[in-house]
Amino acid sequence: MNKLYNRIICALLCLSVTAVVGCGDNGKPSDTDKSTVTTDSSDESQGETELVPDLPAYDGKGRDFTILAKMEGNMSGRWTALDVYAEEANGEIVNDAVYNRNLALESKYNIGIKADYMDIGSQYSYSMYKEISKLVMANDNTYDIIMPSIQDAALLARDKMVYDLASLDNIDLTKPWWSQQFNKDVNIGGKSYYANGDICMSFIRASYCILFNKGIIEDYSLENPYDIVDSGKWTMDKMMEMAAAFGGDVNNDGKYDAYDNVGLAVLNNHIEPMFTSAGCKLVTYNENDGFTFTGGTERCINVLTMIEKIYESDGVTLHFYNPKNYTSAMNGMDQVNAAATAFESGTVLFLAGTMNNVPSMRNMETDFGILPFPKYDEDQDNYYTYIQSWASGCVAIPISCSDVDATSIILEDMAYYSNKYITPAYYDTALVNKYARDNESQKMLELICNTRTCDIGNLFNVGTLMSTITTNINNNTMNGGFSSLIASKESQIKTTLDEITELYLN
Repeated sequence: MNKLYNRIICALLCLSVTAVVGCGDNGKPSDTDKSTVTTDSSDESQGETELVPDLPAYDGKGRDFTILAKMEGNMSGRWTALDVYAEEANGEIVNDAVYNRNLALESKYNIGIKADYMDIGSQYSYSMYKEISKLVMANDNTYDIIMPSIQDAALLARDKMVYDLASLDNIDLTKPWWSQQFNKDVNIGGKSYYANGDICMSFIRASYCILFNKGIIEDYSLENPYDIVDSGKWTMDKMMEMAAAFGGDVNNDGKYDAYDNVGLAVLNNHIEPMFTSAGCKLVTYNENDGFTFTGGTERCINVLTMIEKIYESDGVTLHFYNPKNYTSAMNGMDQVNAAATAFESGTVLFLAGTMNNVPSMRNMETDFGILPFPKYDEDQDNYYTYIQSWASGCVAIPISCSDVDATSIILEDMAYYSNKYITPAYYDTALVNKYARDNESQKMLELICNTRTCDIGNLFNVGTLMSTITTNINNNTMNGGFSSLIASKESQIKTTLDEITELYLN
């Protein structure tokens, strides 16, 4: 295999975190491939064999397996699950991969795969949790598999409405089609009530990253961002230093908006990914101490202060949640599309957002690159990538499922076939070859996907702390009062953690 192909295989495996090729254990890309990976049978000439699930035979005798997936408003919603069901092949690569995966499963197990969709509502509304809870409480066995948002799944797990996947004989969460880091993040008391990996394409799409305009880097003689990341010096200060070299009121109208040079484009919900990329978490869990609030440490307060400074850097950072900052061409757009439009037009150096931004840049004339969110400082050992837990789905089996043994077989094989069909379709062809325009971006994608994590504190909106901080920073009303805000919520935080502990562990 040539070097580029090896890199692509590496990147695919990094999506599930476990089988890492060319990715260092410290979250930094390594220079050489040090691991042997399993590939499909086409690579047998290289002495490698395909890793497949070890599953018992099953004949569904023509029965339907129905999956409940998330939908944002309607089927055209930005975060509607597109990787669950396809009516027919239509020539679109991801659609056809979904169709072919399901066809393989239907043929192998003599089943029919069906899908229903449920609206996820707004962030922290927990709409799917509420509706699925009603179905489970009524012992409604319509759905064999559910794929809610991670936030909704966390509450379903808390209330014991889904099976512990780790306890099911037919599911092996150590396999490379499952994300090991995610499993570690959400494993409570040795139990994994929901999982993620290749089976959920939004797990890739909802990963946060920074896009940068390569033309601006060259025109302003700025440092190569890839080299900065590789050196471990890609920090918040470095990002803002480079952003300040470009940003400014270039039309001299006395206001800073999308008509000007934008150093860094942000949205209203980027406080969470910045907090996480700095290595901070609101809540951690271990078997000795249980759930512990860790968001009030001196370092985390310093990180929040830095994030507030970033948001308030007039002439450098532009907030696209405020329509007053839009150009006339952006009228009527939501903040995501407005920021993407500005970046595509070539007037933004750094665009913060999810990986979902990458395909929308297909028509951008100037080349762009992809970076992880920055560290807090150079002393931080690793880069970390936050998963938008409302946008990303995951997978679980409701306790109302009529045949958990059969469903666990189908789920494990669906995860495997997703690795075989869907991840290559989306990542290889749609993302890497079509949109990412250089080998360095592919290396950054490996790093991003290898460092994805989530925060239990955000899943449960513990103490409503992060949502309150987000509101205050966006409204310029935080005024550095993080310590006092956390202190005011101490009782609420403790109550929530006690409730979670009682429900999860007892």
